[in-house]
Amino acid sequence: MAHPTQAFPKGFYVIDEAQTATDDFYAVTCEVAGNITVTGGGRFEYVDVSELADNAAAAKYIDPLTGLPFIRKSDAEDADHGDGFYEKISTEASTITLAAGQTVYGAFASVTGVGAVEVLAYYK
Repeated sequence: MAHPTQAFPKGFYVIDEAQTATDDFYAVTCEVAGNITVTGGGRFEYVDVSELADNAAAAKYIDPLTGLPFIRKSDAEDADHGDGFYEKISTEASTITLAAGQTVYGAFASVTGVGAVEVLAYYK
């Protein structure tokens, strides 16, 4: 097991408006409820593939069979895939709604406040 000091953050950003911070974040704690948008790896969301608008919309998700972004919408709709949870590409933003006091963990490359939200974004 790693020494406990390895789990402590090196620092944090205070994001209290529509600001963007970029670093190697692993946690975001909300002080004033609202929305944030994040980018980075390891973010999965449920996708109804029949509702993807086009090839560009499908390319925002990773094909679990290849480990690469989908090239065509039809690839996501075939018998080997279909509706389900898919990983987003690391550059595509996801919006997360947070309640005051809530902490969300992940591997975030950027954190952006939306509106009047106030968060602490902890980096490694």
